[in-house]
Amino acid sequence: MSIHIVALGSECPGGVGPGEEIMGQGQLQGGLLWSYLGHGALVGPCELEGSVHNPAFMEYTSRVFGDVTVVVRDCPSWDLLDSDWASVRKVLEQADILVIKYSVTDKLAFQQVRNGYAPRLRPLLRHWGVPVILVAVGARLNDEGPPCTCPLCASDWSSSVPHSEGLQLSRDLGATYLELPSLNHVFVGRYFGSVLEYFMIQCLKHKAKERPEKRRGNKVNELRPPFLEQPGAWEWEHLQEALEERLKNSLAVGQLMERIRSILGRERSSRDTPSARAAQLGPQTLVNLFNSPLYSDVIFMVQGSVLPAHRAVLVARCDVMAAMFSGKYAEARSRVVPIHGVSSDTFLSFLEYLYTDSCCPASVLQAMAVLVCAEMYQVKRLQHLCEVCVCAYLQSMPSRELASTGISVIRLLRKAKCHNAEQLYVWLLHFIANNYLIFSHKPDFLELSEEEREQVERLRWPSRGYLQELSEYQQRRRKLRKSRCIVM
Repeated sequence: MSIHIVALGSECPGGVGPGEEIMGQGQLQGGLLWSYLGHGALVGPCELEGSVHNPAFMEYTSRVFGDVTVVVRDCPSWDLLDSDWASVRKVLEQADILVIKYSVTDKLAFQQVRNGYAPRLRPLLRHWGVPVILVAVGARLNDEGPPCTCPLCASDWSSSVPHSEGLQLSRDLGATYLELPSLNHVFVGRYFGSVLEYFMIQCLKHKAKERPEKRRGNKVNELRPPFLEQPGAWEWEHLQEALEERLKNSLAVGQLMERIRSILGRERSSRDTPSARAAQLGPQTLVNLFNSPLYSDVIFMVQGSVLPAHRAVLVARCDVMAAMFSGKYAEARSRVVPIHGVSSDTFLSFLEYLYTDSCCPASVLQAMAVLVCAEMYQVKRLQHLCEVCVCAYLQSMPSRELASTGISVIRLLRKAKCHNAEQLYVWLLHFIANNYLIFSHKPDFLELSEEEREQVERLRWPSRGYLQELSEYQQRRRKLRKSRCIVM
């Protein structure tokens, strides 16, 4: 039986400390683990079956507890994670115990580990469940006397790593934290050795109970479930490839930069104009006039409700209203204007946008009603705001609520297409496809046209291929369980 230990980082400031022997590129003798194993350790690649070799790691083996082989792979340089992350990950996958080392007098290296490399390791360590030991080696400096070993001393925080920062990093990684003032036999053998031997014993117990086919790294007869991609993942990959291709076209990039310069120059030149100064006042100056009879010169009658308004605001904010009050229509000579085909709440929300330049529908259906009203009066920006509201409301619904809601997304799709809400129409198609298992069982799913159904089937999540693979995987699992029951 064997135990694989992977060590990352250097316990000496600058990477190699005094009295340490360099045995090759990336290989170091005389460090923490070497001191623990003693001179009986053999340097060289491990000959165990399935072992992954990496020339950047120093490899040596030894025996503990009589007949247990300990394989150590030690890499003092963190730069390898940037240059060859794939090979480092393969080595980490075989680790039974991970040891991370740093020098308390090398604060810059510690900050690089904490800010750059620890966030990359954290999700992998949580997924694998590998025990981690974080070791701080060295004594903190103190200009007023001998080196200080007190964890609460703050006299050298500018040059050394405080105890609190090392402890916080260990909590982030889920690691056991140790501080060793030096690498003598007391600190290495009693403190570090006791913790390491505890984890080795736990690892041996776990391996003794573990079935061979379930061990990490042994992939013989191991059933793996099919991989399920996130919805829309392939579309993002396609978009990224298209953007990369466009960026390679120097002519297209030049045209884009010219447009950006033109827009920026136009904004600078228009900042001091009277219209710009008026725009800075914002729509808040009209809030007090919204739905107020003060200075009102027109009244809208909507389903029996009286909604006062001001022609000047309506003409300035809406082209259809400007044409309606231009003198060619009956509304121009009448103070009371009836409105048909729109509810009073919807038309009040429409007027609120004209006065305040904002729109906050209370529900999906109200947002859709305001969208229809905005399309009727050709207010494009309000129409786009309502599209965003509908998307946000639907996106925030959990799957259980989406399955039980009385809102028909298919009918919203029909209405979006009927009222020229192209962006909302495309988004709803993708939304139906991404929630295919919910909407495909609803009766109104049959109302989709043949072209829409083909697109939904093409974009559906989970895909047919994944469901087929999942079914085959479940069948193999059942057969494997039956065969085990027969053997038992």
